[in-house]
Amino acid sequence: IVLTLVRLLSTMQNLLEWLRIKQSEGYKVVGVEQTSASVSIGELEFPEKAVLLLGKEKEGIPVPYLQCVDVCVEIPQLGIIRSLNVHVSGAISIWEYTKQMLDKGSGGSS
Repeated sequence: IVLTLVRLLSTMQNLLEWLRIKQSEGYKVVGVEQTSASVSIGELEFPEKAVLLLGKEKEGIPVPYLQCVDVCVEIPQLGIIRSLNVHVSGAISIWEYTKQMLDKGSGGSS
C-alpha cells in the first residue's frame, strides 16, 4: 500500500500527476471520504496495489482529487460523530488493508 496525504507534494498538479502515474502502473486510488458513492471500508475488497488517499482535517479530500479516485470508502460510526481525525482514519484504513492482505496470504507472516 502506498500511503499518501494530500499535503505530500507541494502542488495539486504534482499530486494529481503522481496519482495518475500510479493508476497507469496498475494501482487503484482508494479515497477515505464520506460521499454519496462511498462504500463501507469492511465491504471493499482492497486491491493489493492500492494508494490510500486521505484528506485534510475537517475539509476532507478536495474535489479535484476525488475526481481521480477509483473508489471511496468510509468508516462506519455510531452516534452523532460525522468524522474521525485523519490519523485515526488512516490507521483504521491501513489495518483493514493489512488484515485483508494477511487473510489472502499475500502480506507475509505475522
